[in-house]
Amino acid sequence: MIEAMLSRGKRVVVPVTQPRTKRLWLSEVRDPDAELLPAACGVWEPVASAFRPVPTQELDLVLVPGLAFDRRGHRLGHGHGYFDRFLARLPRSIPTVGLAFRCQLFDCLPTAAHDHAVHAVLTA
Repeated sequence: MIEAMLSRGKRVVVPVTQPRTKRLWLSEVRDPDAELLPAACGVWEPVASAFRPVPTQELDLVLVPGLAFDRRGHRLGHGHGYFDRFLARLPRSIPTVGLAFRCQLFDCLPTAAHDHAVHAVLTA
C-alpha cells in the first residue's frame, strides 16, 4: 500500500513508537525498502537516519491498524495503548479509517473510557 501511494505521488507518513513515553510519533517515508525495518509488535518503522517528523495537523487521513473492529469503529489492538493515545491528540476533523478483513469485524467489542473509535472501518 505504501509503495502504491508513493507511485501516485502521495505523501506517506508512518507511526514510530516511543516505548519510553508510550507515544506514537509520525515520520514521512520516501523509500520504504531502504528506510523501514520491523520494530515493536512487528510494525515496520523508519530507521533513525530516515526519521522525518510530521505534525499531526499536516495529515489528511489516518489508516488505523487493529486486530479487530466493531461496527461502531472501536478497535482491539495489542494492548499497549499507542494508537488510543495518538487518536486522543489527533484533531477530530482528520478522518480515521480502520483497515480489516471481514473476519476481523464484529458487532460489538469491549471498550474502556480511554478507547477511541475510528470514523469508519474498511473491510475486504
